[in-house]
Amino acid sequence: MSDHDRTAWGRPLWLTITYYAIIAWFCFAMLFPILWLVLAAFKTNAEILSASGYFPRQWSLDGFEDALTEIGLIRYLANSFLVSAGAASLVVVVSAMAAYPVARFEFRGRNIVVTVFALGLVMPFSALIVPETLIIRTLGLYDTRIGLMLLYAGLFLPISFLVMRAFFLSLPLSIEEAAIMDGASYWQIFTRIVLPLSGPGISTVAIMIFVFTWNEFLFATLVLSSEDKRTAQVAIRFFQSQFDFNLPGMFAAITVVMLVPIMVFIVLQERVVRGLTAGAVKG
Repeated sequence: MSDHDRTAWGRPLWLTITYYAIIAWFCFAMLFPILWLVLAAFKTNAEILSASGYFPRQWSLDGFEDALTEIGLIRYLANSFLVSAGAASLVVVVSAMAAYPVARFEFRGRNIVVTVFALGLVMPFSALIVPETLIIRTLGLYDTRIGLMLLYAGLFLPISFLVMRAFFLSLPLSIEEAAIMDGASYWQIFTRIVLPLSGPGISTVAIMIFVFTWNEFLFATLVLSSEDKRTAQVAIRFFQSQFDFNLPGMFAAITVVMLVPIMVFIVLQERVVRGLTAGAVKG
């Protein structure tokens, strides 16, 4: 095989073409339903029912107007943002304060603590439906946004703890040792040195939890019963009865709810990748 039949990495040219063709096919298969949904939001009811083509004959924003005015989509988006941002903030604070001493100090049972948090990753959410719901009711937090925030914080704390611990382990210990020599207290080291250096890790946890909670449906359905407190994902479930004859409105509402976490991740993906790979070498 001549050099012209090989790529810069030394692979055969036909293998490289096949590799990228397979990747392109899988990307197309994953993105096509999303693209179809977004395009349908700009169509009329007649166009969607007739299945005349993928692209609308005449682009229309009536579906988005109906989603915002008829059902008050903005209210449900605000509920989702409040719950997701609140849960992400709570998880960041708790996971950082729990992971730092485990990452930096030697004490009896440290490995057990890490193991318990790791076991939380393999626990299926469906197995927690009954106990979590009973705890929320016992605490008097049923049908409250605070109750849903606390529930999400408990569900996603294990993965957040492990990410933050890995990031703390990747930080150079010499900086903290120098601060101790200068007379800094534990709290000063944590708040003035460790946390500012842990920006990528904190951003990773916050973005992950925000996206996870924004897309969560099961527990939001079980905990929230009042219409005015529903999150956007739960509200979409009830759009069908209101949009039986207004498919563009339903597709427009789904598009808006779907694009929020996608845009958040696209804009901040570099921080997520940096935070997730921070502990790949150490710890």
